Amino acid sequence: MKKQWQTINPDPEMVRSLSRQVQCSPLIARLLANRGIQSKIQANRFLHPSLSDLTPPMELAGIDDAIQRIHKALEDDEKILVFGDYDADGITATAALVGFLRHCGARASYYIPHRIADGYGLGTDFINNRAIPAGVGLIITADCGSGSSDAVSLARQAGIHTIVTDHHPVAGIPGDAVAVINPTRPECRANLAHLAGVGVAFYLIIALRAHLRKTGFWKNRREPNLKHLCDLVAVGTIADVAPLIGENRVLATAGLRQINQAARPGIAALMRMSGSPDTPTDAEAIAFRLAPRLNAAGRLVHARMACELLLTDNRQKANSLAKALCRLNKRRQSLEQGLLETILEHLPREPDQMAQPALVMDGNRWHEGILGIVASRLVRRYNRPAVVISTRNGMGKGSARSIDGIDLSAVLEGCANLLDRFGGHPLAAGLSLPTANIPAFRSRLETIVGQMTADLDVEPTLSIDANVPLEMITPELMNSLDRLEPFGQGNPHPLFMATGVRVHASKTVGDRHRQMVLESGSGNGGRHPAIQFNVTDGPLGVDRLNKIAYRPQWNYWNGRKNLQLIVEATDPKS
Repeated sequence: MKKQWQTINPDPEMVRSLSRQVQCSPLIARLLANRGIQSKIQANRFLHPSLSDLTPPMELAGIDDAIQRIHKALEDDEKILVFGDYDADGITATAALVGFLRHCGARASYYIPHRIADGYGLGTDFINNRAIPAGVGLIITADCGSGSSDAVSLARQAGIHTIVTDHHPVAGIPGDAVAVINPTRPECRANLAHLAGVGVAFYLIIALRAHLRKTGFWKNRREPNLKHLCDLVAVGTIADVAPLIGENRVLATAGLRQINQAARPGIAALMRMSGSPDTPTDAEAIAFRLAPRLNAAGRLVHARMACELLLTDNRQKANSLAKALCRLNKRRQSLEQGLLETILEHLPREPDQMAQPALVMDGNRWHEGILGIVASRLVRRYNRPAVVISTRNGMGKGSARSIDGIDLSAVLEGCANLLDRFGGHPLAAGLSLPTANIPAFRSRLETIVGQMTADLDVEPTLSIDANVPLEMITPELMNSLDRLEPFGQGNPHPLFMATGVRVHASKTVGDRHRQMVLESGSGNGGRHPAIQFNVTDGPLGVDRLNKIAYRPQWNYWNGRKNLQLIVEATDPKS
């Protein structure tokens, strides 16, 4: 879908002030201003993220009750069970909690539900069939549990206490829980709602370690260095597309540093098998190489495989599990492409549906593990919310994805009486409903989204940070841009525009990608290799481009790094 180009224009005086105070170039100051940085203090914290800048954990509502209860469980040698979600955020949160508790000497086990057989979240079946027979004394949830009131109450009646760590917004929390640590709760004033589930779990670990220190717990055992868990926090945070601002930026930076200095065996094996071993691990590598492979386990088989990969210290086991995850990811890609093609073939035959402000697609026995990915691809393709539902035995399970400005939580709340269950984030959610309700659900969702978009400019835009001629792209500039990493949600990779660009060479590679050599219209600054992904038209056969939107990056190959331009859009008009 063609996008509207919009250049961000920050206050010139603010840019000059930042450049002077931070002693950086005007371009870097402009990029900081574009990201909401307005003062020297903010700029220094952004450019030099430090674990010492983290908000104190005790500001999180419920955390004191949680650490007191966990301490008692350690003293009484109770069985502690960590119940996690099956996505990368939940898996990393589970691994962090289990790893820390075992270091404390706890009898700690974990359980991650099967996506299809068990469904999402802590349920009463789990309490009856697993927790009670196993003699569990304390359950700690990871990236879930805020909407599990029935299960928490049943556990309480059976003498099992529950601590919830989660970040999903819900209308009401389990009243029978010992503590609900969820920064999205209205009564939580910690200003940490941007944390991923693994970030919330890590905050509990920070507070617990400090509490145990005060009680003398570490006198007879080695106190763990929590930097060694930041790798898990970085992976889960980036995989869950949490905004890389504030605490998330600090934790992701520390975690990436840990991965590149001394990666745990599982992460090292998975990175080695999923890309170039000479390439440093950055946020993009986690998002596009690590996270899909970790998620593939929970989507197609069972997330326990990915959790074991993150927990193991055995390199041989790590290599075996990493190979299995890579095979699963290839299968996932094949299933995803097949379902997407099925939907794309069907849509042209439904012009009325294509005219609606939201897409609701359903099919019999579509693989439930890939619904969210396919919904995301439909959103990117058509720039509107999409819900993809798999039906079987009279019930439908679906995944929904949205666009900026359309809050899925509010949309699904308006459809609540048609749904059995729903929950998630403003941009991503899951749901289940009787198959018979799908037509009514489709109609109501389209109506609600239509009302929301009536006053909303839904035309997709390219937000350009600055006009930067190609002759300005140098290794020195790249080193300056590296200071703004990690890039991701909330801190996008700088996107520049250049005009009057000459196309020295151009060819199609891999069917859908365009490889080029570009140079400035002035002829200064040399030529730059460039690539544009997933295109079917554009500069092939054109020797000059009116303008391009691009982001420069390092390309690592055979132990060397070279400048490369990633072209996001072109305007070939003369």
